Amino acid sequence: MLEIVNYNEGEYEFPCLLVLGCFDGLHIGHAELLKKAKLQAKINGLDLGVMLFADGKGGKQVYSFEERIALLEQYNVKFVVRIEFTNDFKNTKPLDFLQVLEDKLNVKAYMSGKDFRFGAGAKGKSSTLKNYCEDEENGVWYMSVKDVLSGSEKVSTTLIKSLLENGEIASANELLGRNFSVTATVGETCGNQIKILYPQNKIAPKDGMYCVKCTVGENEYNGTAAVSGDVTVTLEDFGGNIDGQQIKIEFLSACECVMQTEELSSQPECDTTEAEAEAVGELAVADITDEVENTEQSPIVEEVPVDDVPAETVNTETVTEDLQFEDELEEEFEASSAEETEEPSEELDEGKTLTEIAEQELTENAEEEITQDTEPEPENKPEPVSEDEGKTLTEIAEESGEEAEAPAEEEITDSGEENG
Repeated sequence: MLEIVNYNEGEYEFPCLLVLGCFDGLHIGHAELLKKAKLQAKINGLDLGVMLFADGKGGKQVYSFEERIALLEQYNVKFVVRIEFTNDFKNTKPLDFLQVLEDKLNVKAYMSGKDFRFGAGAKGKSSTLKNYCEDEENGVWYMSVKDVLSGSEKVSTTLIKSLLENGEIASANELLGRNFSVTATVGETCGNQIKILYPQNKIAPKDGMYCVKCTVGENEYNGTAAVSGDVTVTLEDFGGNIDGQQIKIEFLSACECVMQTEELSSQPECDTTEAEAEAVGELAVADITDEVENTEQSPIVEEVPVDDVPAETVNTETVTEDLQFEDELEEEFEASSAEETEEPSEELDEGKTLTEIAEQELTENAEEEITQDTEPEPENKPEPVSEDEGKTLTEIAEESGEEAEAPAEEEITDSGEENG
């Protein structure tokens, strides 16, 4: 376990090489610097020390102070100088900062990246360090290391934070040189789902679903992490209760497809109950009823047994309107038939249907035609009958008070003889 020396308080007596920087992200640029520093410390017989800010320089951190301590041990670091980023420290002049380090530590050499800045107003640069170390009176030497690029952009903690906030886990891991991880306390265990008490000062990936690998004690589990303000981890082949224990979560990549699958699988399985089956049946009957009501053939509507259809599926208003429409149509038809008849017989039509009326008219027409064919008209049409029609001559005479005269018979006899 490496030693922690507080800035301007603790001391380190063994000759050392001190690496200066923020080291919040401990990315591949920092790794290159630490590898060269480890080599130089070994060649020159020096202990390797690293400067660290306890809580970063403000804002969310990629790695906590404890996580960075654990990562530095692999570079054979012997101690760290722990610095609180207070207003007093920010106002310290560059050369005053170097003087404090040398008063408390046995510094023989410095190393940093070319972009390193320090002191009030960030006025201290790598060139400032170089000039300071070239002064023989100070008795130290300095080496800078070139920046590491990702494409045309310099690898930096700021860039990595931006990638994490956008959910670009794979790209952030590439620049970190390892999987982005967080060590946190388990809040609650529910089956294979674990609620995490995520550190407040730790940056979290963008809300979403991620493939993760988790370590609890000596056991490792694969799973997924749902980030949505809170963080919940679902582990494969996990059982037990780990409430209050430490868990390390490594974010491997975003996994949207896994999220969709889990959302579907989280839905309860639907077993078809009798009530649901009845609802499906009612829906089918309602569809059939709609088709029947929309057809132009009215007899089909009459053939549907309304009593067999569930009450909620029958539109009684539509059925009533259809029946009323049929009654009105029949009345209009009867009225038009009555107008076409010149002299309708009230006694004959009363209580009779249109069919019966039509049959009666056909029968009467047929009888008239038969009468005209069987009774020929007389050749001489009779003259109009007078008021005395049907009376004998005697009766006529008696009424007038006169007797019938004989010459009438003579006239008939003479007439008959002449004709013979």
